[in-house]
Amino acid sequence: MGKIKVSIIIPVYNVEKYLRECLDSVVNQTLKDIAIICVNDGSTDSSLEILKEYAKNDSRIHIVDKINGGLGAARNSGIKYLIDNNINSKYIYFADSDDWLELNALEKLYNKAKESNSDICIMSLLLYIEKDKRIETSDYFKTDCYKIRKNDVCSFDEIKSVLFSSCCVAYCHLYSYEFLINSLWENEEFYPQNLLFEDIYPHIKSLVLAKRIVFLDEALYYYRIREGSIMTSSAKSKRTFDIFKTFDLIENFLIEQNLMDKLKVDFYSFICSVIDSKLSLTNYKEEFVRMSKCYLDKFDGSLNKDKKIKKQHLKLMLNLNNPYDKKLIKIKNKVIYRFNRLKWSLGL
Repeated sequence: MGKIKVSIIIPVYNVEKYLRECLDSVVNQTLKDIAIICVNDGSTDSSLEILKEYAKNDSRIHIVDKINGGLGAARNSGIKYLIDNNINSKYIYFADSDDWLELNALEKLYNKAKESNSDICIMSLLLYIEKDKRIETSDYFKTDCYKIRKNDVCSFDEIKSVLFSSCCVAYCHLYSYEFLINSLWENEEFYPQNLLFEDIYPHIKSLVLAKRIVFLDEALYYYRIREGSIMTSSAKSKRTFDIFKTFDLIENFLIEQNLMDKLKVDFYSFICSVIDSKLSLTNYKEEFVRMSKCYLDKFDGSLNKDKKIKKQHLKLMLNLNNPYDKKLIKIKNKVIYRFNRLKWSLGL
């Protein structure tokens, strides 16, 4: 094997049912000069045994075995392994162990990034709905929004108006090793740890700090939507509240970079959109509503009058108030009662 071109980091946690499909899609990549860092995150099923089986037959596979700490910590452990073992690949890519890649995905990403000498190469992905065995596209995971750029290679300044639009998940990105280690890796951490929505903040941070960004307008990754995954099971738990910690990370970063004044409206619009989407998922709606209102109160009320977000804000406020505000429910019930009494008295 020649110089390693791409290191792919794969967190693994209790995915014995899907792990072989993922590993097969990686070891059979058309780009052969790769290192495969599999981080066993405290699996209690046969995942570790499967990793050892594959590692025995493929020297490119490295296993990091650690206690369970979540996706962010697992990905950080993979990066640290590369540093500690002097695996200085040209690029770093992240995949999840229940998903899979097209066999030419890494080659296409690598060639696109290399020819443009980019810090990040971003691609689209496809959704695999396991329940229906259906593959579908999603506008949120497409690179279409970035086509406002004038050139193939761009910087943050060209795409700042769509900074909060899409492609925030880890597997959309191929990172330059040098860029990730020198600009994104701080205190042995790139991904926030113990956080459910761990890939949103790194995506925002990456786009702001990258000097050269390029897009591969293809979907070469299959993201599995399944019951029991970390995302689907946690979305209904109190871990949904992690989204407010994510907002804080982004807000602090924008302030640190002197970008808050320029991006305040876009950031507020993003917050409204995300809160609205999480509201329907959580099983702790009343508490989530209270926290949402408190968080939104942090911002200048004049933002709500901005044409770009006025309708969005009003819609969110309606969703937050109507189903859960006891006073409003009481008023609504009184109106319905009096209306029905009027209909009865008129013989309607």
